[in-house]
Amino acid sequence: MSPIATSTAPLRPGATSGEPLLEVVDLHKHYPVKEGRVRKRQTATLRAVDGVTFTVRQGESFGLVGESGCGKSTLAQTITRLVEPTSGQVRYRGQDILTMTPAELRAFRRKVQLVFQDPFESLNPRKTVRQILSEPWEIHPDVVARTDRRRRAGELLEMVGLRPDHLDRYPGQFSGGQRQRIGIARALALGPELIVCDEPVSALDVSVQAQVINLLQELQAELGLSYVFIAHDLGVVRHIADTVGVMYLGRMVEYGPEADIFERTQHPYTQALLRSVPRARFGAGAGRPARQLLTGDVPSPIDPPSGCRFRTRCTFATDLCAESEPSLPDHRTADQGAACHFPGIAADALASAAQAVPAETDVVARPS
Repeated sequence: MSPIATSTAPLRPGATSGEPLLEVVDLHKHYPVKEGRVRKRQTATLRAVDGVTFTVRQGESFGLVGESGCGKSTLAQTITRLVEPTSGQVRYRGQDILTMTPAELRAFRRKVQLVFQDPFESLNPRKTVRQILSEPWEIHPDVVARTDRRRRAGELLEMVGLRPDHLDRYPGQFSGGQRQRIGIARALALGPELIVCDEPVSALDVSVQAQVINLLQELQAELGLSYVFIAHDLGVVRHIADTVGVMYLGRMVEYGPEADIFERTQHPYTQALLRSVPRARFGAGAGRPARQLLTGDVPSPIDPPSGCRFRTRCTFATDLCAESEPSLPDHRTADQGAACHFPGIAADALASAAQAVPAETDVVARPS
């Protein structure tokens, strides 16, 4: 066990203790839209996150996917209380973080850390790696004694695959993948239990993405970490997540175990995302439909469609979809659920099409 350890017992990747670590209940984050040159007045409301519910269990990786602008990053900032929600609950080990005192919130932030999307913007270019890694200990000085900080910073670098003699270098002297490793090391400095990864590999080359994903899995096995892993790349999410939630226009439209989401998709939007993944083609074969792009524009979160929010882009939409908004089954009583009036219809239709018309075999490039 590394000397930089969490307070939880190590768990193998994919293993869960069954204990809820983070519970998000009907979370909303709305922003007022104001107009006027002199006297601004609110004219509309932007619904960035609009009623999201999910649970992350101890030792689990929860993958959150969706198109750009669906509210994933806003959700990450809200569940870590970097921004204040409009309504809802975020419970960490049973305690609502929105009602925490300053002292309780300070303790919470030691146990929940963030890894940001852009490794070039998230590290201060004027500080050395040692100063960057030591900054959390300046805020929480009881974690590591000042005289011991250089040694512990070197240990953090070793944990993420870098050398301790890199401590006196600046971020500009590292590649993008190395910078993201430094960002992960900084997230580990306080011994967290949960790390929220906000698209941590989207700015990296494919080969480097695989290395970073493997690193995150190794750290999870060693330290018993839990992840909320946000991405728009379904191949990456499939590689790391135990449970997957799919967001569209501020709402969760499908959730379930990783195998069910990818093999037994119920929501047409999830199926559309799966069929939009860029694929490398190798020869001809049968059994899988050819790649198909998701068409149509994403509606504005200021004025979302009535009923089902995906209906304006859905091939299977009916009058019922415009009149009534489908509800998402309670994740505590159902292993998999979809906010759709006709769950599974897209998957059934595509399965029939694949049997009738053999297509080229598509191979999705995934981290090894």
